[in-house]
Amino acid sequence: MNDTNKKTSKALVLSGGGITGTAWELGVLFGLEESGVDVTDVELVVGTSAGSSVGAQIASGLSLEELYNLQLVPIHETLERPLDFDGHKFRQMMAAAIMSSPNSQTARARIGEAALATPTMSEEERLEMMASRLPVHEWNPEIKLIINAVDAETGEWVNFDRNSGVPLLLAVSASSAVPGIYPPTTINGHRYIDGGMSSGTNADVAQGYHLVIILVAEPSMTAPAMGPTMHRITFEEELTQLKQSGSQVMVITPDEETLESKGPNPLDADFRAASAEAGRKQGRKIAGEVKTFWNVD
Repeated sequence: MNDTNKKTSKALVLSGGGITGTAWELGVLFGLEESGVDVTDVELVVGTSAGSSVGAQIASGLSLEELYNLQLVPIHETLERPLDFDGHKFRQMMAAAIMSSPNSQTARARIGEAALATPTMSEEERLEMMASRLPVHEWNPEIKLIINAVDAETGEWVNFDRNSGVPLLLAVSASSAVPGIYPPTTINGHRYIDGGMSSGTNADVAQGYHLVIILVAEPSMTAPAMGPTMHRITFEEELTQLKQSGSQVMVITPDEETLESKGPNPLDADFRAASAEAGRKQGRKIAGEVKTFWNVD
């Protein structure tokens, strides 16, 4: 790790965070680039849930400005649709699965069971919506992108990449299939749900990379676990593992202005443009600090 003759390896970790989280992450990345700091030129991109969509988008070949501008398109001109999201009911479902389970994997399996039993839009409609979000539907052979998901039946944490034999669209759809909101995604006869059920960031995947930037769209993801959880690992444990592997880590979370702009519901597409704009502004604001970190050998 300390051999200065070796190229500094870099990784970008993109968390979950719903539609507004996607917009904020793309806004931050564009704001940084505008200020002379490109944090997407990395050896590894790790995407979970919303972050899987962002990862796929930055690997598409479109510029960050183009991707950012897509977040500003009025919702009525897209295939997005209003969602009946009851945060209280969602948390109740999660809590019931967690409290009745002997371990986190069983909790994820029970959440998956609930997701499979909940009426939602069809998989076909969901895939059509996801396809409209991705400029390119093929894996970029030159970018190492790892997308996280969870097997709805077993609760097992799984990773997809360009060598998995899984279409990019299905991998992103699986990773962002919020239980009870979107239908689990079918891949090779298995059903998959949101990778955020394993971890909001799955940042430990980036172990061994010299410099790691983690975008965390929802600050609650960094909070210590106060009891049983469906997560296989806490954010604090992820940071510990990264640092023990020799990684230097920078964590970026939404500032106060962004938190106000994102609104109370991360799945409310009406707040998408405001989230992107707030992220862009925040990216510009923190560019100096990020540049200092990113240029360290």
